[in-house]
Amino acid sequence: MLRLLLLLCSVALSTLCCVANNREGKIVSVKSEGTTRRALVYAPPSQKSAAPLVFVFHGRGGSMTGISKKLDIHNFWSEAIVVYPQGMWCEGGYRDGFGWVISDTDDEGRDIRFFDVLLEYLEKNYNVDSDNIFATGHSNGGGFTYALWAFRGDKFKGFAPSASSSRRLGENAKKRTPKPVFIMAGVQDEIVRIDRVRRDVAEAKRINGCAGSPIKFTDSTTIYYGENGADVVDAIHPFGHDIQRDMLPEMVEFFKYLCHDNKK
Repeated sequence: MLRLLLLLCSVALSTLCCVANNREGKIVSVKSEGTTRRALVYAPPSQKSAAPLVFVFHGRGGSMTGISKKLDIHNFWSEAIVVYPQGMWCEGGYRDGFGWVISDTDDEGRDIRFFDVLLEYLEKNYNVDSDNIFATGHSNGGGFTYALWAFRGDKFKGFAPSASSSRRLGENAKKRTPKPVFIMAGVQDEIVRIDRVRRDVAEAKRINGCAGSPIKFTDSTTIYYGENGADVVDAIHPFGHDIQRDMLPEMVEFFKYLCHDNKK
């Protein structure tokens, strides 16, 4: 726990910028339920050992290439394999567009099954550290991150939803088990209201057994220590729905901390 605080404080006090790692992304294709699905993958040029794997999900109306430029985890974590999956057409909700099905029924949905196929492909074709798999996503992609926590939580070390809530999961939200989570949201967000995010933070603290006094180390970020390392980081910024790229170093350090200090 102390190491997490020191790591995140060092990020907050530094002028850490993204690393120019000169990696090129590769588009991969898999078959899921008879449909060809794609993802953009950034892998280390040479892997001497198994690498952490991070899934990054775009928002409604977005794309794998677009999110790779805005929530560009691969530019902040050169040792990780970072995959940006491409969503399919969705209707309803905030707006129609390419995105992710977030199920509020017992049917886990087409995109959960796509995740299963894509993860199997990545583990066969890349040197993946299966004990250190993470998911993040923005808006609808963040909602899908919550869905993965509910339906595939055993596959992941931690989560980091951005500008999203778990409301659309309905009763399935109760399927979540303790997992470290970094929740990023904006006070002025008019699409995902901050009161909904605060309810998710409170529920994450309950699930993860957070107790004791929180530690606030920046204006935007507070740590609540959970049982067995299932910490909750409340990263509430004063802006709106857009991705706050300057907070990505803190998110990445949170993931790195989980790799080094916690057991799955």
